[in-house]
Amino acid sequence: MGKFKYSARDKNGREVKGDIEARDPGAVADILHDQGLVVVSIKEASILDPSRFSEINIGGVPMKEKVVFMRQMATMIASGLPLNRALEIMVDQSSNPMFKKVLQNVSTAVQSGKSLSVSFREQEDVFDNITLNLIEAGEESGNLEVILGKLATELEEKESLSRKIKSAMIYPVIILVVILGVILMMMFVLVPSMSDIYNDFGADLPVITRMLMTASDLLLDYWWAVIVIISVFYVSFRYYKSTEKGKKTIDKLLIKLPIIGKLISKTQIAQFTRILSLLLGSGLSIVKALELTGQSLSNSIFKDVVMESKEEVEKGGPLALPIARSEYFPLLVSSMISVGEETGEIDAVLEKVSQYYKEEVDTATSNLSTILEPLMLIIMGVAVGFIALGVYMPMFGLSQVMT
Repeated sequence: MGKFKYSARDKNGREVKGDIEARDPGAVADILHDQGLVVVSIKEASILDPSRFSEINIGGVPMKEKVVFMRQMATMIASGLPLNRALEIMVDQSSNPMFKKVLQNVSTAVQSGKSLSVSFREQEDVFDNITLNLIEAGEESGNLEVILGKLATELEEKESLSRKIKSAMIYPVIILVVILGVILMMMFVLVPSMSDIYNDFGADLPVITRMLMTASDLLLDYWWAVIVIISVFYVSFRYYKSTEKGKKTIDKLLIKLPIIGKLISKTQIAQFTRILSLLLGSGLSIVKALELTGQSLSNSIFKDVVMESKEEVEKGGPLALPIARSEYFPLLVSSMISVGEETGEIDAVLEKVSQYYKEEVDTATSNLSTILEPLMLIIMGVAVGFIALGVYMPMFGLSQVMT
């Protein structure tokens, strides 16, 4: 695929210029002809073209841009504006260089006769598979504006949850950094200076003091080895986590952790019920909806439960049964799913469950920093107190040595 600059004229004789990605100039001409344009010139864009520097974007398309796109597209389509015109407006007002380029390509593809979902599938790393399937379902059902509105809400909730968790972890992380900084300063500065004094007196030092002095000497003499060991451990951990067995082991361990484990479980359940409700409400089959929902979950333990449930449902069984057998889903979830299956309103029931767990996650996230702050302060107090005790304990015996 290459990038080409083109100049053409529409049926009214107005000049139209722009950029387009295609296999070769002939493919560009075919696309322009399909749009009813008369080609004037086609030139391959140079890699060193200064106008292309504006396309450089680090970090991908921000979530905010995606939410604005969904909201405004839903509003314009609901107002009766043609899809082509709505996309042109979004291209003009997009402020993110990367997303602007994506929308230009999508607009060109739609004008050539492709559907919106297919056009977005041709663009890498913009929307996930769930979003694209929902857009496709919206196009097939004729409710694209409704689906886009629901997707905007879903993206907003996902971004809001991520922001809350990050905000709750800021203070504990700062305290942890301070703890490590204080400990390293004491081990590199305070302990060695006190060690020289004690060695000059030849005092019989307590076990704690000798342990600190040995640890300090090792850090001072072999700091490079410590860095190597930490680096090797980090790389090994990342590799182990990248394996299927390693990810499952770590994910299972995280669920078992106090405080953090409950938050992870509630987050996964909230996402499971919310995504499944959205997919079922959009007209997807329950088997396809379960497959996409399972793929969206970040914890492999919950993902396995959902994928196993999909296999049972595919054989004709109820969804509530495998969910009830799982130790990771509360009885409330399986009971509500059973009610939804009996009444034929499983998407509405799941939406209510997702709202309940969303509130649970919000509460747990708000309490997270409140719980972790005193815990981290206690850890810092114990660590600093242990070092201070080891440093100053020998002072009580110095008077005997000096006499």
